Amino acid sequence: MMIDGEYRLTVDTAFFAGLSLVQGQELSEEELAELTAAIEERRAYNCAVALLSRRDHSRGELLTKLRQKGFAAGAEAAADKLEHDGYLDDRRFAALYTGELLRLKNYGKKRIEQELLRKGVDREIIRETLESAEFPEDRLTDIIRRKYLRYLGDEKGVRKTVNALLRLGYSFGEIKEALTAVSEENESELES
Repeated sequence: MMIDGEYRLTVDTAFFAGLSLVQGQELSEEELAELTAAIEERRAYNCAVALLSRRDHSRGELLTKLRQKGFAAGAEAAADKLEHDGYLDDRRFAALYTGELLRLKNYGKKRIEQELLRKGVDREIIRETLESAEFPEDRLTDIIRRKYLRYLGDEKGVRKTVNALLRLGYSFGEIKEALTAVSEENESELES
């Protein structure tokens, strides 16, 4: 968009058509500031839509990315519109991301909570999500059998296994219980 004979703003044609501006129209400083703010909000919205077209984001994560791209002024308005239209939903994001972390990374509740907090999800939404998520009881014993069984022969290996599982977000109590279960299984197999 040209203002006073020089290029000042970029806007998409659909948005420009809705502005009802005509060539040569004079704008006051206040009208120009309002127009500039509206254009920045539109650009932030378009950038947010492009980000959401690739994958779901939390509101906090989306705001951070928009600000990093230089859309600090229009980021909040864009996020509000996307939430209103149903394209941005922290509850949906938390549920999907929790499922992904469970399935692909074998994370425990503590680590999932940390990852969701890092993505900017509200603590209450995280609590609700973790309460409704399904964590199979034998999950940790399966992980130990698949990945760590060969290390359980000596104290150093057990310590490394415990530390690895703590980093995955499992509590010491859960780990101890699962290690005991796996040890008892191995002992009964040896006796047979």
